[in-house]
Order: sequence, then C-alpha cells, then structure tokens
Amino acid sequence: MKIERLIDLEDYEFDTLLVTYNQKDTLSLCLDRISDIFAALKEDGLVGGNKVYGIRGRDFAYKGHPYYNMVFIGVTEDDSPRKIQLQYGAAMKEVKRLRGHKVLMMAAGEKVSYWVESALKGLYLADYQFTKYKSSIKKDEKEMEVGVLTTLEPGDFKLKLNRATSLSEAVLFARDLANEPANLLTPEKLAEEAVKLGESYNMKTMILGPAEIEELGMHAYLSVAQGSSQEPRFIVMEYNGRITEKDKLALIGKGVCFDSGGYNVKIGGGMTGMKGDMSGAAAVLGAMKAIAEAKLEVNVLAVIPACENMISGSASRPGDIVESLNGKYIEIDNTDAEGRLTLVDAITYAIRTKRATAVVDIATLTGACVVALGDRYIGTFSNDDALMQKVIQSSVVSGEAIWRLPLCEDEYADMNASTIADIKNTGSQCGATAAAGFLQEFVEGIPWVHFDIAGTADSKMDREIFSIGATGSGVQLLFELVKSLEKPHKSY
Repeated sequence: MKIERLIDLEDYEFDTLLVTYNQKDTLSLCLDRISDIFAALKEDGLVGGNKVYGIRGRDFAYKGHPYYNMVFIGVTEDDSPRKIQLQYGAAMKEVKRLRGHKVLMMAAGEKVSYWVESALKGLYLADYQFTKYKSSIKKDEKEMEVGVLTTLEPGDFKLKLNRATSLSEAVLFARDLANEPANLLTPEKLAEEAVKLGESYNMKTMILGPAEIEELGMHAYLSVAQGSSQEPRFIVMEYNGRITEKDKLALIGKGVCFDSGGYNVKIGGGMTGMKGDMSGAAAVLGAMKAIAEAKLEVNVLAVIPACENMISGSASRPGDIVESLNGKYIEIDNTDAEGRLTLVDAITYAIRTKRATAVVDIATLTGACVVALGDRYIGTFSNDDALMQKVIQSSVVSGEAIWRLPLCEDEYADMNASTIADIKNTGSQCGATAAAGFLQEFVEGIPWVHFDIAGTADSKMDREIFSIGATGSGVQLLFELVKSLEKPHKSY
C-alpha cells in the first residue's frame, strides 16, 4: 500500500473517501453534498455511534471526477490510539470489501497530530494478507493508494508516516514469520531469518547449536528439543543504542516452532495452529527491526530459544527431572508446559552471561490466559511496579491492550512446589499465574515483565487490523516499552 500527502485535490482521482464523522473539522474539508448524505444516513439510522459503515455508488462527482465509495468512521479526536487504530483498520476492511483502490483520507482538526499515526497504522495493518502459498492469487495486483489531505505541515506528516510505516512493517514481518508452516520455518530457518535481520541492521547475531547449548548447561531447554529430529537453535542478537550505559534490557521470545504437547499430547483441535507457538520469538524479532530502524538510544539484547516439542523415543517423559542453567532441578510434571522450560534457561543466560539489567519475556504460554482474557488483552505479570508503569504507558501509546495478573506470592507461593525437585513445571491451579510464577523463580530479583500472548497472537476472524492467522501481537508494545526507557542526554 502506498500512502502520500496531498497538496490539493486537483489531480487526485479517487474511488473511495474516508470520512471521520465525529471529528468537527473533518466535514468542513469534505466534498460537495457529503454533509447532506451523512445527515440522511444518520437520520435513517445507518451510521452513528462508534460504527464503521461503507456505502457504494452514491451519485455525485467532484470537479468532474466520478466518485463511488464512502466509508464513515466513528472516532473522535480524543479516542485512544487503540480505538483509532482499530476503527481505521475496520475502515480499510470496508475499502477492500467495496473494491476500492484509490482512497482519499481526510486528516484535519486541532488534535490531528495525536491521532493520525494510529490511523495510518490501522490502514497498513488491515491491508495485510498472507498469500505466499496461494497460487491462484495474482501477485501483480494493483497496489492500493491512499492520498491524505491534512492540515499537518509536510515535515510533521512525513515523521508520522515514516513511524507508522516502520512499526507496521515490523508487525507484518512478525506476522509473516508466525504464519509460515512448521515444515518450512524450522528452528534452523528461524535462526537464518534472525541472521539476515541482524545483517540488515548491523546487529551482532550469534547462533548456538545443540553441542554449544549442552556445553553451557541449558538442560531444561534441551529437554524440550530432544524429541524432535529438527535441531534446536539458540539465537542471540545485540543492539547497542547507547554503549556508554551499563543498562541492558533483554527481550526473550518463546521460539517453539511446533508444539505437539510431547507425551502429554494435545488432543482434538488443540494442535491446530501450533506452528504459531513461536509468536513470541516473532514479536521479539519484529520489535528489534523497529528498534534498529528508529535508532533508539537503548541497549537491547534479544534471546530466542528455538526448538520443536515433538514425540519420539528420545522425548522427555512426565516425571523426568532436569537441571536448569540456573542450577535448579525441575520436575517435568507435564511435557505440554514446555515453553517455560525453554524460557528459564534463556532468562538465566541473559542475566548471567550477558549481564541484562532488566528482562521482558513474551510467549504464547498458557491456555489459561486465553480463558481468563480472551483474544483482546495480553496477560501481563511483573515483579517491579516502576517498570510496570512503563508497560502501562507503552500499552496506551502502542494500542496493544494489557491486563495485569497476580504472581505466585503470598497465598499462591507454593503453587509450583515439587516433592522430589526444587520446582515443577506446572502449578496446582491458576495456570497463567503458575506459569509466570515459575518464570519468576529464575529472574534473580531483577526487574522483569512477562507477557502471555496465547490469546492475542492469532486471529480467527478477518476484522479491524487483523487478518485470519498471526497478528504480530507484542511488536508495538515492545517497541514502545524500549522507547520509554531512553534516557535524556545530560546537558552541561
């Protein structure tokens, strides 16, 4: 999709117009008779409130140019970035339904600088489709064009557009990775994608194979990988945006490229979509792409323990005990609680080997989080209220909704207790909290946040900014969180 700022409408022939009908100054920019058409539609009860409504074939013209489609968008200038993003995403779905190709978007009002970036992201993200393996779809289809008539100064608009484009492309990069089938996106292939990304943005990237992982002592991680014929790959990527600082944030993404559940095998439809169990890894790589493009002045470490969780004669069994890199012995109570086993060794590596001063992990970790929060909110846990405040602010700015859940403290303190080892990998209740509490045992007291994206990583419907399949959940949130950690330069 191509988006450009318009100077005027003299030479711009469009087939679809976006109208934000709750923004006071927008209608004053609109074309002849739009106010009349809107009033008539509102009187008939067809538009109003917070709905997005598209109409086709209204009979009028502007300066001799025929006009076909109108999409009314129910937002105000004071709406949240999330709502604006979702509403403009829904508008793009209407544009596609109406088969529009050249779109005119109005962006006016006193607060246009506040909302236009979210609107542009909504358009970009909603235009996505994963058609790589659809041979019947023409690859040379006409590119959609969006012309923006705005009161923003050209320089301001360019900054907003560039940022919206960069973040959207990072999200789509993550979606592409998570939508790839597991027979093609193996741990080795995921590592190759990380290397290519690192080379593109001059980030140091290191890939460890089974022997090196074993030598380091990451036996919890290896216990998940050992049942698969596909070898694991431990991915480490470093972005040094402010080398004068000792602070280093570790972003750790769950990279299980396919999860069968192991001997606690998933049943029914539970295995469907398990190619996306590496969506946390995809989110981390997408965020690193955006961070590097924006040249944020923060030191960031990305760690991804990539592997498959399969069933074979060499696979882990319920009841096995493994020693983690941290030194704690873990009882494997359930082989389908595998993601946390990979993450704890990655967390220990980030802290002890790479000297991370704060850790954020992101993972499609628990079905319990889906039950609790559905597909709209990212389950969020943290041991540090100051860092959590940054997360809350980043959630608002990014438009990615979070909900803070309790950790294994006080009443829940012994939830992961084992009778024969230091800890077991499943809790007695509260599955999402138990999983987060398990991870907390390995963060060694440093500031830490855990994002459970089991519900938000995949969409079952083509709606708003989402298409069926991977959503790229967490990319914008991680980027905004890293950006919030930038420190102002000292003035002398």
